[in-house]
Amino acid sequence: QCTEIPNPGSLKQIDAGNGLVVGLEPTGNAFMLNGDDWLYLAGDMKHVTVGPNGLWMTGNNGNLYRMIGGNLEKIEGMDPSIRLMLGGEHFMAGVTPESESMCLSSSELFNLKVNSSVSWSPVHNLVDYYSCGKKGCWGITTDHSLVFRYGIEPERCQGNSWKTISDGYTMVEVGNDGTAYAVRENGRVYYWDEITDFDAYPKETRFRGIMSKVKHLSYDLGILWLITQDDKIMRCQL
Repeated sequence: QCTEIPNPGSLKQIDAGNGLVVGLEPTGNAFMLNGDDWLYLAGDMKHVTVGPNGLWMTGNNGNLYRMIGGNLEKIEGMDPSIRLMLGGEHFMAGVTPESESMCLSSSELFNLKVNSSVSWSPVHNLVDYYSCGKKGCWGITTDHSLVFRYGIEPERCQGNSWKTISDGYTMVEVGNDGTAYAVRENGRVYYWDEITDFDAYPKETRFRGIMSKVKHLSYDLGILWLITQDDKIMRCQL
């Protein structure tokens, strides 16, 4: 069942993880959802993400920030050009402006301090989106193919091989339970769940809880969050 919730402006991005929901306007204003209200977090941002590893933002000034003790702390030792994805429970993934997928192992992430330097591991594929969950990582290649990454481990987060799942997709998000939701080029939403064997992976299933076309989505704890192409925000309890 899907219900519309207030939009603080015209969100271009929504991200859910670890029970939290954040959003970003084209103006750079970042918000966090509290009930049906959006709380202002910061301005002049170009990306915001939340997950098991905390709340992170990338500023238009090129700085990277992490919420620590209720304050946004500038993180000096990470490349701020990498668009972070926080779905992985024990590691962090991201995509560079050149569409190169990267990841940060669990030990690198655990030892991360405000002014520490880190070493990213390349995942070796050109992707526009890369999202990780309990059962592995999914990506959208630059030619809009939906792919799955095998061999993901906390200390070897780069994995070892790719499998093409389907074509014609623009974005994908994976929940911590391993369920993946993706948006097709036509704005329709499809999903994959109960994935145990990718040599016999289940076919894509159309999500029929909403008729509107979708441009952005996120999934966490049994709730699918959608931004429709007409700028409505939908909360879908699954």
